[in-house]
Amino acid sequence: MIERKIFEIGEIERDFFMRGPVKVACQPKGFNRWCTLPYPGHKNGCPNFGTRKDCPPSAPYFLDLYKPEVYVAFMFFNFGQYLEQKRQLHPDWTSKALRNPRHFQKHLDSKLKSFVISKLDDPNFKTFQAVFSAEAMGVNTHLTARRAGVELEWPPRKNMYRITLLAQTI
Repeated sequence: MIERKIFEIGEIERDFFMRGPVKVACQPKGFNRWCTLPYPGHKNGCPNFGTRKDCPPSAPYFLDLYKPEVYVAFMFFNFGQYLEQKRQLHPDWTSKALRNPRHFQKHLDSKLKSFVISKLDDPNFKTFQAVFSAEAMGVNTHLTARRAGVELEWPPRKNMYRITLLAQTI
């Protein structure tokens, strides 16, 4: 009988925290060139560009809806530890396969969403809304995270952060 290794993503180190208020970093209105840049398997850029209402160019511009001062909700994920455990479980996988976000993205996003929803229950944040797709609205999340004191690795090697903004409508 073959012994199967069990891998639980919940065992990987995570930390949730908030920073702010900080001034959100936004691209110029109408700037969505990143969405049209080619990447592996998508020669014309993101397939959601121009097809989904919450993606460019249909997505509203952040500063048309929200005040420029935001709080940034972070979830730190020890990506290096995740990759090592995944590599032990699947030694024949390529680096690309190990890093495939399909294996972890939904889990991490649901945990961050739970954290953010708990913050919105706090009386100090009753007038705020969670903005889960800020990049589609022209927000430069890397620069906004830096303004909040967190430097992101790109591409992530050891440390990965998932980010959501808490913002107030105009």
